[in-house]
Amino acid sequence: MLSVALLGVISLVLAVVYAGIKEQKRKRVPPGTRPLPGPTGLPFIGRVHDVPSVATWLKFWEWSKVYGPIYQMEIFGSVHVWISSEEIANDLLSKRGTIYSDRPTIPNLPDNRTSGDYLALLGRTGTWKRQRKVSHQVMSHPTAESLYNYPSVECKRLLYKMSKDPSNYISHVEQYTSRTISRLSWGAPHFADELRIGTFGLLTTISPSGAVPNIVSWLSHLPAWLSPWQQVENARHARERKFFHHCYESVKSAIANGVAAPSYMKVFLEEKEKGKHEMRDEEGQYIVGMIAIAGALTIGSPLQSYILAMCHYPEWQERLREEIRGVCGERCPEWEDRERLPMLRAVMKEVVRWRPPVPTGIPHCLEKDDVYNGYHIPAGATIHALEWGITRDPTIYPSPESFLPERWLSPTYPTYREPLTHYPTLKNHSQFGFGRRTCTGVDIVEQELFLVMGGMAWAFDIRKKRDEEGREIEVPLARYTSLLIAKPERFEFECGVVEREGEERGMRERADFESGDAGWGLSERDRDSDVDGDVDGNGKEVLVEKEVLVKVECVEVEGPQAWR
Repeated sequence: MLSVALLGVISLVLAVVYAGIKEQKRKRVPPGTRPLPGPTGLPFIGRVHDVPSVATWLKFWEWSKVYGPIYQMEIFGSVHVWISSEEIANDLLSKRGTIYSDRPTIPNLPDNRTSGDYLALLGRTGTWKRQRKVSHQVMSHPTAESLYNYPSVECKRLLYKMSKDPSNYISHVEQYTSRTISRLSWGAPHFADELRIGTFGLLTTISPSGAVPNIVSWLSHLPAWLSPWQQVENARHARERKFFHHCYESVKSAIANGVAAPSYMKVFLEEKEKGKHEMRDEEGQYIVGMIAIAGALTIGSPLQSYILAMCHYPEWQERLREEIRGVCGERCPEWEDRERLPMLRAVMKEVVRWRPPVPTGIPHCLEKDDVYNGYHIPAGATIHALEWGITRDPTIYPSPESFLPERWLSPTYPTYREPLTHYPTLKNHSQFGFGRRTCTGVDIVEQELFLVMGGMAWAFDIRKKRDEEGREIEVPLARYTSLLIAKPERFEFECGVVEREGEERGMRERADFESGDAGWGLSERDRDSDVDGDVDGNGKEVLVEKEVLVKVECVEVEGPQAWR
């Protein structure tokens, strides 16, 4: 019987030979074309040794300043093309979307293109087209236009949590994003804890810096009993599948009992009952589950970057409060105020530009050989729209390293657009992808960022912390996590409650929520702990009344009471 070591050596040799054959075929450039420029590397491994383990996007951006706005490099036999020009990205990924809309295989998730479990990562297949159509159907349903007021409800919880313990801001922000998308996906917030665990697990699985096979791709060919990464991934996927099925069954049960809150899964099931689609329930579980994971993954990054920006540019808080006061008086801004708050939208968009949540972009894969401006791009190449580089083009973004929300508000900047009742907006922003792979959840992102950034500006004065001698404690500007979705590493700051003229110090007001109306209020457990909400036997969140710090008035609206 062959030993484990010998089998490992055989697997390695076969992988190297296979990669070598692929490399020789790929290097044949058709007559009349030339290869893209780029850094030369060592045989087989390329320049992988020059790519840092953190802030990899800075190295790719550095190379773009040497080799131009489109260049290629090789890593372990695979061709990677990096684009740092929005014009080129649109030329290829949007205008030539028929061949640039595929996704590459993720070595640590080898069935991502074909399994039907990962909508955003699926290849350009019939399954992807069918699932994308149904996802649009549930997210754009007329009942979902206002997002059921869930972002507003959860924003007030976040402000309360921040007022009690700002040092735990990362947890508060992550709870906000996961609870909001949990409500949207399944009608209740109590799925959020497990969703956060699953979200981090998938992010680690797909990130180049999260799992070794994503860099050393031949490791994905090892048998499961030789691959600890595959064993971890198999366990993660099994837990994920069980969780999504549990959420689906909970919504089905709530519908049967007549107590289901509005949600994407509820729309999916009701539309299927009406014959609007024929999607299998198993696929629907993963469609809604992937919407939930995408919503929990990305939105926390710009919210944490906003806090970072306010530590370094506190003058923008004053300007925001002045705009909010002029439009909203002493109340917290709501989504309905957006047309009259262009500065808030400008700050929101500038945060996303200044510190893009996905600085390397979500990769595409080229389906067949292509030629661009005389350059040959080989089939199978992984195409990266380097968002960090795109948002640092000085011809479009003067002083790109500076935080300048006015670039969206002043006609002196090339990014200015009218009318200001609509612009600036996150729609069509490069951060949300190109062509047929554009993010379908931009409306969710825009509303959540608007409410939370506006709420924080209204409620808090965020500043750098001071030491015992009164000196400011420095907050690092560029220290971000290394996974695919980058977030600022934890930092300290002061978060004082804004006092308002004519109001009692500390601003106390009452939040009254009707008990038993699932999804519309905050339980006492929600307010006073970091554990997600209690649920009764029918899937309803148990709600109580309690006085809350840092809030706004609560008025009667049709249906249950809601924050205004």
